[in-house]
Amino acid sequence: MKTIRTPKKVAGALFFLAAIFISTGLFAQGTNTCLECHSNKVSKEFVHGPTGTDCTSCHEPTGVKHSNEQTTGGFKLFATGAEMCYSCHTELPEEHKARYVHKPLKTGNCTGCHDIHSADNPKQLISKSPDLCLSCHDKFVAKKELATTIHTPSFDGEACTKCHSPHGSDQKKLLLGESKDLCLNCHNKIIKRKDETLIANIGKHIEESSHIHKALNKRCTSCHNPHYSERPLMLNENFPIGSYAKGVEGTFQLCFDCHDTDLLNVEKTSTGTMFRQADRNLHFLHVNKEKGRNCTTCHDLHAADNNQLIAKTVKFGRWDMPLNYVPTDDGGTCATGCHKEQSYSRGEIIK
Repeated sequence: MKTIRTPKKVAGALFFLAAIFISTGLFAQGTNTCLECHSNKVSKEFVHGPTGTDCTSCHEPTGVKHSNEQTTGGFKLFATGAEMCYSCHTELPEEHKARYVHKPLKTGNCTGCHDIHSADNPKQLISKSPDLCLSCHDKFVAKKELATTIHTPSFDGEACTKCHSPHGSDQKKLLLGESKDLCLNCHNKIIKRKDETLIANIGKHIEESSHIHKALNKRCTSCHNPHYSERPLMLNENFPIGSYAKGVEGTFQLCFDCHDTDLLNVEKTSTGTMFRQADRNLHFLHVNKEKGRNCTTCHDLHAADNNQLIAKTVKFGRWDMPLNYVPTDDGGTCATGCHKEQSYSRGEIIK
């Protein structure tokens, strides 16, 4: 008779499983295993460790007969809510001490996001991000449908958890770190959009510049929405694209959230702008017209090597137009492709 031999690795695995079932009482004589009746608890791809090995890690026998699914009271949970999860996941109480705690964790509702038996997703999540997050944060769904520009990372792959902690954080909005740092974790390289256009390496540009836009010094979200926008470039308010725009306040609402509207509306001023010849407002001269210059015709909106954030070059069609700006103590000089060399001095205002 031919002898059939069991491979050592298979035999070892069978021995290990048998040891588990025997030690947990699942092979006790005259009884059924939990999973013979409750097979649906391990039907999904990712099975919670205790569910797959020892149900009594969470369910304690009460002594009441428990022979079929119609019988109740045979087992009880040894703890309620999050306290049961904390008995193994000892790191979670520490996250509960964070300055800002996600409401489901704060209320002990772990099962709002996790299936405690088995799930189709890693970490026992009941669905993938962002769908899981959007099941509560549903306002994002309606607003996304109205958006003309969408921040792709907010809705792809790890989505929300790229920037937000699902449990707790010392940063507002449950952010994983400082707002600007999170943005520059990705915007530290040239990024190619789906339409083949490129987003500049903002991190490198900031690093190599001596002066940073004060709005950016605080956070990128001063100007950009991190999720979606009804405007180009994820902007929070109106701002024109291109070299020219109608010179009215509504066109440049993004800038006027911080800057004085006098720089656009007042022909003569000693306070509304630093770009003036004595009290003649040179912003008014350049912008306040039907075909006014855009701010980006002269300014780099992120960073530059001068306090006025005048760019070295600006795009004019396919041309990188040099500005040749040189600051002085009370003004400056520029010689652009727009005009020959021109100087201005705030000087003394003659009244």
